[in-house]
Amino acid sequence: MDIALAVAIRNVGICSSTSTTNTGTHQSPLLWFFGTSILWLLFATPVIWLVIAARNQPLPDKPLPIKQLFGLGFIYSIAAVSAFFGLQRIPASLYIVLFYTYPAMVTVISVVFFKVRLSLLAWLALAMTLSGIALTVPDFTQLGDGDLLGILIAFVNALAVAVYYSLIGVVMKGHQAVTRGSAWVMTGTMIILSSFILIRGLAIPDNLIAWLSLLGLAIVSTAMPISMLNIGISKLGATHASIISAGEPVISLFWAMTLLDETILPIQWVGAALIVISVVLFQLRPTHRKSLATS
Repeated sequence: MDIALAVAIRNVGICSSTSTTNTGTHQSPLLWFFGTSILWLLFATPVIWLVIAARNQPLPDKPLPIKQLFGLGFIYSIAAVSAFFGLQRIPASLYIVLFYTYPAMVTVISVVFFKVRLSLLAWLALAMTLSGIALTVPDFTQLGDGDLLGILIAFVNALAVAVYYSLIGVVMKGHQAVTRGSAWVMTGTMIILSSFILIRGLAIPDNLIAWLSLLGLAIVSTAMPISMLNIGISKLGATHASIISAGEPVISLFWAMTLLDETILPIQWVGAALIVISVVLFQLRPTHRKSLATS
């Protein structure tokens, strides 16, 4: 359960970032989010390297595959950029449903390419997860709105995340310095996204609250989640970690109700319950732990 908690902490961090939109800037929230995501990566990457330095741990005996980790940073940046452009073309509700097909993609990749064997219970958990995601969408009337390119971009985003989940465990197999590996991934992502400064520029906060929010996003919603995600994947395997990560909409519902005073529809609670039950089922499934850990 400590490993499941690691992945859950990652979910809390990422979902918390969706609530921090009152920044004092005059841009649209989406443009602000993209520009600021680059800026908070410029904050978060040094933060995680400072944490590593403060721990004063010796270099790992087995050198990290830095080139491969940089490559994963490139994949992570594809996910970020595709999310930005996709959300400009289709409603967020539709995007959520399409994006959270990534657990299914992770499962297919694991089964086809890594020969991971899943029980019938695990497949049932996956089906419940996808159904629960669809039910947590607050506005079903928007599901039919959106163009083909936006839908394609959403699937590209999901595929990029699925490939990352599937490869990080392989790349870090046999390595114990997961936090250091995460730092290299973040560094690669930061370098790629920084090139977009020339295209979109930086969204510079204009007050202290916004700067403090940015610092919080850098630590709580970036450095911690990526490290926790990679630890979870290295211990659980890609398929299991992706199922648990699909709990993000449930946490988003909680924050929306608690912090934003939004009304949660009964059908959304049904969807949340399905997701939670699917995670429990996956924990109870007959498992081939050794196989999953390498997925």
